Amino acid sequence: MRILTIALVLCFGFSAHFATAQFDQFTSSFTNTEVGIHLMPPLPQPGQSVTATLSDYRSGSVGSSIEWSLNGEVLETSQNQREITFTAGADGQSQLLEVLATNNTGATELFQKVITPHYLDIIIEPQTRVPDFYHGRSLPSIGSLVNATALVSGEYLNAPDLVYTWRVGQEVIEGGPVSGRNKVTFTTPRGKNFTLSLQVAKRDGTIIANRSLAVPSVAPELVFYEVNTLHGMSKVAINNSLALIGNSVAVRAEPYYLDSRIYNNPMVAQWKVAGVTTETANNPYEATIERTGASGSRTSLQFHVRDTKQVLQGAQGTIQVSF
Repeated sequence: MRILTIALVLCFGFSAHFATAQFDQFTSSFTNTEVGIHLMPPLPQPGQSVTATLSDYRSGSVGSSIEWSLNGEVLETSQNQREITFTAGADGQSQLLEVLATNNTGATELFQKVITPHYLDIIIEPQTRVPDFYHGRSLPSIGSLVNATALVSGEYLNAPDLVYTWRVGQEVIEGGPVSGRNKVTFTTPRGKNFTLSLQVAKRDGTIIANRSLAVPSVAPELVFYEVNTLHGMSKVAINNSLALIGNSVAVRAEPYYLDSRIYNNPMVAQWKVAGVTTETANNPYEATIERTGASGSRTSLQFHVRDTKQVLQGAQGTIQVSF
């Protein structure tokens, strides 16, 4: 079933807060294009592999010999290389990366870059419906709300004076950088996925960390379950058809990934038996089917839930009940 497939994706794709889907660099608006040492990613996390490039192709520097050093130690294997790879240090511990360029006349030029890695974790909490027994994480759907919380490691953990710039795609949340806003709520845009980006800086403009996550977006999906008077709702979904053994059966409709606001207050929540609308007693997501036909007969059971304003916030499904 699709729900099982999504559950497997969640176990691997949602672990460590979308870690497998993360990007460690921003778009060009967040990078520095000045002459000197360029890093990729620009702001590495602790222990991450970093590629450093010397971006200096002025006519006077062409043909210069190049010597790299890290924390004062010459990197012998990187002689005359314009690009090297090294490992970022521990959380909060600065590294000094230097390049000494010597031209044919003996003149030298020194380029320096200080790298202070920090962890930046973004916790994604979609405000959509999944049943309590579901082992996966809830996923956002178009138009649903999502809560996001940023955690910066080390000395900056819970620091109140940091400046946060949140982006959903190319749109900046709240119109620009906001001081102290490590938590935001936004609406899921259209598309099968979207990019949530964050840049964290000190008040003086020094960027501490940035991160970008690819977040999947799915359509709400309806699944039916049988409800037993003694044992409650079954955890095994009804697969297209249900055999009525007694005189009646209760069925629960579960709209996975429906916005919680709509689930709790649906504009439309409608059951149909054999194409005829039927009323429910208390819970709009439960219906009781009585035996009406002869043995061997079948009838359809349909449920439809949606919001009248957000057309993509809705789900419907049909199963067959045999008597």
